[in-house]
Amino acid sequence: MKQYIYRFVVTNALTLFYGFLTLVIFLWNYVRNPFRNPWEQKLRLVPPAPLSDPKYGIHKNIKVNGIKLHYVESGDPSKPLMIFLHGFPEFWYSWRYQILEFKKDYWCIAVDMRGYGDSERVEDVSAYKLNLLIDDIKYLVKELGREKCILVSHDWGGAIANAIRNAYPEIVSALIMLASMSTAASIHEIWNNSKQFLMSWYFFLFRLPWLPEQFVSMNDLEIHDKILLVPGNTYVDKQDVECYKYWFCKPYALTPPINYYRANFDYVANDKYYKDNVPMLVVHAAKDLYINKTVLEAMKKQYEYIETVIVDGVGHALQQHDPDRINKIIRDFLAKNNL
Repeated sequence: MKQYIYRFVVTNALTLFYGFLTLVIFLWNYVRNPFRNPWEQKLRLVPPAPLSDPKYGIHKNIKVNGIKLHYVESGDPSKPLMIFLHGFPEFWYSWRYQILEFKKDYWCIAVDMRGYGDSERVEDVSAYKLNLLIDDIKYLVKELGREKCILVSHDWGGAIANAIRNAYPEIVSALIMLASMSTAASIHEIWNNSKQFLMSWYFFLFRLPWLPEQFVSMNDLEIHDKILLVPGNTYVDKQDVECYKYWFCKPYALTPPINYYRANFDYVANDKYYKDNVPMLVVHAAKDLYINKTVLEAMKKQYEYIETVIVDGVGHALQQHDPDRINKIIRDFLAKNNL
């Protein structure tokens, strides 16, 4: 009981603290330049050219679990099904390098998760509960006419893919998680590891209404520049960033992604030890600013069949900033498991 009271008090105190800090940031932006509106965004009416480049595949929509999901399909439908699940704040385009690499050997489906990109946006916060998010993908596999799939995931997509693996192991041939952690490991590390606790500051901020959307949208969605544009890295350029901003500058585009945090902050994870033989690979980025490497040890305590890799010299968006190395890690893992 004391533990729950402690977490309740700390959670609400930090939520208010980070909310106050965000207001201070807003005020500071105004003081620095009182004649500039930090929420004024560039008008983006035409999709950037890469979003319609046929080399990435065909754009399709499908009705599953009561909502419309958009996805990009590439490869031969007779090959093994590989589904890509993105994180925050992303959409299918974050998998462009993996689509190009794996479409010759797999039937690749890069999904816009519920509330993202061209997928349906639902207003109710409860529509983003984890059980609904995992059922979206379960029914997607079914609607695609398959019984199994390889799940390749990043960030929030990894938490969802991991939950699918736990709830429906029979539909998962293999699970690959990039810069991500299971819900159980996330909860454990946030409350038992001071570094992860500090790295997860945005979990607390994102519980608030309205304010997080204003924070993320500041300075023409500058958050995407900070996450994606790395000096000296040639894999992500300004046109790629414009692809993200094209979708996230739209009205109400930020609320559904942030609702993932609002809907699941109090999620109670299962501490079960999983012995079922689902091959699982977790790849950690050594320069990740949001996930501490200690989550790897926490996850090893959950699963009997798990392989972990730490990739040096790269940050959270590792599949975009170092695609050749990440693609090789994925391919070697699949080959080792005869997939």
